[in-house]
Amino acid sequence: MIAILLLLLRPATPAAAPMSITLQPTGGETFTAVLTGPAPAGAPHGDFGGTISVNDSPATMPASGRTELAQGRLKLHLILRWADVPSDWVDRFKPEGFGYRVRGRIGGREELDWSGSLRWNEVEVQGGRDIASHYLRLASLTMTRFSLVESEALATLRVRNPFSFPIKLAGAEYALAAGDRDVGRGQFKGTLLRASRESDLSLPVELDHGQLLAAAGGAIASGGEVQGRLVGKLVVRLPGGDIDVPLDLSSRLSLSSE
Repeated sequence: MIAILLLLLRPATPAAAPMSITLQPTGGETFTAVLTGPAPAGAPHGDFGGTISVNDSPATMPASGRTELAQGRLKLHLILRWADVPSDWVDRFKPEGFGYRVRGRIGGREELDWSGSLRWNEVEVQGGRDIASHYLRLASLTMTRFSLVESEALATLRVRNPFSFPIKLAGAEYALAAGDRDVGRGQFKGTLLRASRESDLSLPVELDHGQLLAAAGGAIASGGEVQGRLVGKLVVRLPGGDIDVPLDLSSRLSLSSE
């Protein structure tokens, strides 16, 4: 999820490496990976069965799917399970990119062995923000306190960890905008995202009362709603160092305090 979130929120550039990777997340328990590389000698045909390893990890991920020849290149269309991603890969995560090795057989006979390295921005992810919303979305924005001199809000961030191991969030920093005004800021101290679960994170927002009044106008008096936008970052803690996952999410802000 960590790398996928980063990839979903920034564009890919063409890969210069011998192999290219296109990821097609579905928001479910599996995702599709299309790996394109040099065709081995002969005419590959049949299904592929083998393993994938990353960053010299001894832990491998099972990979199987169909093959396709196109313009002298071999394409592997693989359906992979989030739960099969080894936790050791996360421990070896590098923000600049990754080394890979794909080994197996085509049609149970012809051997395939691809290895090399790619930068993360060389990996194409199809679906963009529509897919990202399956893993990270702003579930609600609600006023929790309102008076003539001060007010507070609560943003509920819904995060899905599809892996079979927990992910540690070190914290979050964010700002809340309404219309074209920055109306509040906040911080979150962090938590553990449990394996194969959705988690709701309660992010408190300290509001600038004057800016909120200017942005919302009469909607405050009537207990209406305005469009809110939460911008900032989640900080994921890994053994190799912290990485930032950008936040840029929108939801309606209810102006009636609970």
